Amino acid sequence: MSKLVTNRRISFATRSRLTKCYVWSILLYACETWTLNASLERNIEALEMWLYRRMARISWKEKKKNKEVLEEIGLKHTKLLKTVKTRQLAYYGHIRRHQSLQKSIMEGKINGKRQRGRKRKSWLGNIEETMTRRINECCAVALDREEWRRTMASNLWQETEQR
Repeated sequence: MSKLVTNRRISFATRSRLTKCYVWSILLYACETWTLNASLERNIEALEMWLYRRMARISWKEKKKNKEVLEEIGLKHTKLLKTVKTRQLAYYGHIRRHQSLQKSIMEGKINGKRQRGRKRKSWLGNIEETMTRRINECCAVALDREEWRRTMASNLWQETEQR
């Protein structure tokens, strides 16, 4: 696929659509269940920038910054990480509104002592971080689909603007 994605005879918009079709669809498989940490977020951003650089045929030797590359191809910011977070929030809302095994597992507590050391980052922690609210508030809002979608969109928009 590299010859097709880097072919200058095909418009950049078409090459971008091909990349979304063939690469993003495989990459984003089951991304709703990922626990995002800082290194995974950096890797996702790096992959997206690598793809854009390949499509625009910009070598790493040219030492162009990511912002310059994005301006050159006509984008304001990266989209892949926002897509992952959007899917996670939509999945969380779906789970909260239905009685299912996933909901029982998500809300469940494990008996016993926890391991030593720092607590690992959790999926619900990602939801709290993205929504900038406590999980109790997210639970209440997620029960109303339309309210959840509005809240989700506004939080993701604010996060994109902060970058």
